[in-house]
Order: sequence, then structure tokens, then C-alpha cells
Amino acid sequence: MAGTLIARKLKFRRHFAARLSICGDGILDIARGEQCEGSIGCSPGEVCTGCVCVANQGTTTTTSYVPSSTTSSSSSSTTSSSTSTTTTTTQAPTTTTTATAAPTTSTTTTQDPTTTTVTSTTTSEPSTTSTTSTTITTSTSTTTQAPTTTTTTSTTTMQPPTTSTTASTTTTSQAPTTTTTSTTTTTTLPGTCTGACPIHTVFLILMENHDWSSIRGSQSAPYINDILLPIASHAEQYYNPPGVHPSEPNYLWLEAGTNFGVRNDKPPTRNHQSTASHLVNLLDAAGLSWRAYEEGISGIDCPLSNVGLYDVDHDPFVFFDDVTQKNNSQAPRCIEHVRPYSELQTDLINDTVARYNFITPHLCHDMHDACAPLSDPVLQGDTWLSTEVPNILTSPAYADNGALFILWDEAVTGDGPIGMIVLSPKAKGGGYQNTIPYTHSSTLRTIEEIFGVTPMLGDAANATDLSDLFVSFP
Repeated sequence: MAGTLIARKLKFRRHFAARLSICGDGILDIARGEQCEGSIGCSPGEVCTGCVCVANQGTTTTTSYVPSSTTSSSSSSTTSSSTSTTTTTTQAPTTTTTATAAPTTSTTTTQDPTTTTVTSTTTSEPSTTSTTSTTITTSTSTTTQAPTTTTTTSTTTMQPPTTSTTASTTTTSQAPTTTTTSTTTTTTLPGTCTGACPIHTVFLILMENHDWSSIRGSQSAPYINDILLPIASHAEQYYNPPGVHPSEPNYLWLEAGTNFGVRNDKPPTRNHQSTASHLVNLLDAAGLSWRAYEEGISGIDCPLSNVGLYDVDHDPFVFFDDVTQKNNSQAPRCIEHVRPYSELQTDLINDTVARYNFITPHLCHDMHDACAPLSDPVLQGDTWLSTEVPNILTSPAYADNGALFILWDEAVTGDGPIGMIVLSPKAKGGGYQNTIPYTHSSTLRTIEEIFGVTPMLGDAANATDLSDLFVSFP
């Protein structure tokens, strides 16, 4: 027996190139896988493996190997020896014999962008097994170039049957994207807009009793023909409403779209109207200011009758009961809105005119009467216009998209044509003229459209507006 053990010891020395000594009780049949019993012991620096003492060389991992499934994966690496991580589960009672080979050095180089993960799992069945296995202890040098994540995980588990799995996860997050929406709101107040703004202020001057043919080309109207028409737009086919005469019913028509059956020039005490359906009520309801500038009145009372050159027939507002409180000369609404023409100049300078301004010259200035020293109604009216119109055209109110309408109340011969001249920063101007048929209903409709008030009053609902005389309307 002693000779056999000595022979086997020499065999181990030649195989492992290491000094060996017998440990255990020396009773061993390695070929049959038998184990030693008892313990003899080994010298310091030696370990008892397979009943023999073996020098402890390098780093030794003692592993009990039983029937198992081992998976080892490695990617993107260049190695001279295998690099692995082994997870082993051992169930007692087990005696393990391991022979350890010389240490091996392995170098792993990872190229961008690569993730290298080594995972190994071993599962043991409940059994008692004696196995000789070799564990390679590896020293690894890893070179990583950004952006690279290299993860090497090694786990050894020594407890009843357990499966251990090591996983490596690399997560790359991008910064969140923020979207900002900007909303801009622009509010345009009346009189402050830019670009294609609506007509803001209206001036209407009403002249008297002439056909257009007696004005157009007349030597008595040099200002109208030589100054105004070349810069204005005008209509060649403007008429008073069919059969509507004399003056008073035409003034009523411009305010209400009808003459209410009136066919005379009687004062308000005879021809007053109880209806509320007329223009200035629509303006008041819409918060829009209005004013009548009547030449020849005092302004201390409501002018309900003729005074001097003031003709009440040419003042349509005093024919409505809701303005005069049924012919009350002290009616506040009448006195507030029906003002002397002499106040217009101050209001133009101070930019305090109303949005709608109805202007009535007195009888010597509106071409109605022949008055000294000129004794020519057309020349008198033309001269007055040459003095007064420039005050309007140079005012801030006109410059701020104002519009000036100069028209005549009625024709002398039939229903016309009569004059309609439009001046405005928004008018076509430059002597533009058209032959579209118009009446006072067209003027009333145009004013309602400019101010955006409804309903269309009387015959204004059926009329063609004056928009063709404008570049931009309203």
C-alpha cells in the first residue's frame, strides 16, 4: 500500500509540477473516486486536495462541481485565455478536490460604443459528488473609450441550491424638450388703429336747392370745381328721393330713411314725429357721439322756430319728440346736441368734435337765398365753403380717417341729379367720379355702415351705399 501511494504521489508531481504530501488517512483509490477517511494534515502553505498535500499557488477558488449547466458569454474582446465568472451552489455534505493552474492574464479592449457583460449561472442538483475541476483565476485589464460602459460581475454563492443571475443594464437618457408657445393679443381702440382702419369721424354739410348741372363747371363755383373736385370723389347720378319736395322732407329722410308723409316746410309744432326709429338714437345706443352745428342759433335753448337766417326746416333733429321732449325749448338733449355753428372751429382745434357731425349753413351760405353783397346764391355758398372746409380738412379728426360729405338737399328741376362730393383720406379722390344711381337713402345707409349701427332705417335697407367712392370702406 505504501509503495502504491508513493507511486501516485510521483504521478501528481509530474502532472501538476508541484510538491505533494499525503493527507487524510492515506487510504485512497483515486481511480474509483473514493475519498480518504480521517486526517493527517498538511504543512503550512499547503492544502489537502484528493488526499494529497498540494502547494497553494496563486489565487485558488474552491469550487464543488456537480452536474450543472454553465453559460459564459463574452463580446467584443481579444483574450489570450478565457475570461469567465462562475457562480456555484454547493449542497452539504460535499468534499471538493480542485487542482489550480497557473494564473493567467487577460486583456480586454472595448471599442466605442460597446457594452460588455459577462454573466454565468450554475445550478446544482441535490447530490453528493466528488469532482476534479479547474478554475482559472484571471486578472483583467480593461481599456474603455467614451462613451462606453464595461461591466464585469462575479458572484460566488455557497448555500443550498440557489440560482444567482447577475445582469447589467446601461441606460442613456436625453434631456426633455420644452416647447414654448407665445400668444400675442392686439387690441385696437377707436381712433388709434393703423393700416386699413375704418372711417372714424363723419362730417356732413348740406347745401340747398340746386341741380348738379348748375354747380358742375359753374364760374360761380371756382372753389368746388377747381379745388375740391380734383382732390375728391363725386357722384354724377345722385338724386333726392323720388318726388320728395320741398326741403324739410329731404332732411327728415336723411335722418330716418323716410319723410313720414311730410310734403311741406311746416315747423316742428306741426310736423313733429313721435317715432324713436331714427339715426341719432342708434348712435346713442351704440355709445357714439353726435352733434348738429346750426349756423345762426344761440345755443341757449332748443331752436324750434326760424330765427334770423336760421331755418328750422333745415334742422331735422328738432322734429323728433325724443330730442325735444315734444317741442320743449329747454329740452336738455336738444340743447346738448344742437349747437351753434360758431363752436365748430374750437371743437376742431381741440379735437373734441363728435363722431357724427351734421352741419347746416344759414340761408345766405347754403345757396338758398341771394344775399348782398354777392347776390349770387352759388357764389355765396362756394365762398363759404372755401373758408370753412379747409378748417375741417386740416383738423386732427379728419386726418384720423375722417370723411366729409358735401351734398344738396333737392333738385330744382325734378329730382336731380344733385351734387354729392366726398373727401377723405380713405376716398379714391383724384377727381374720381361714377354714374351709379344714389339717393339720400344711400347716404343714410353709408353712415349706418360706417358706424356699424342697425337696423337699416326706412329706405336705407334698399339702397346702394357710397362705398364705390372710397378706396377702403368703411
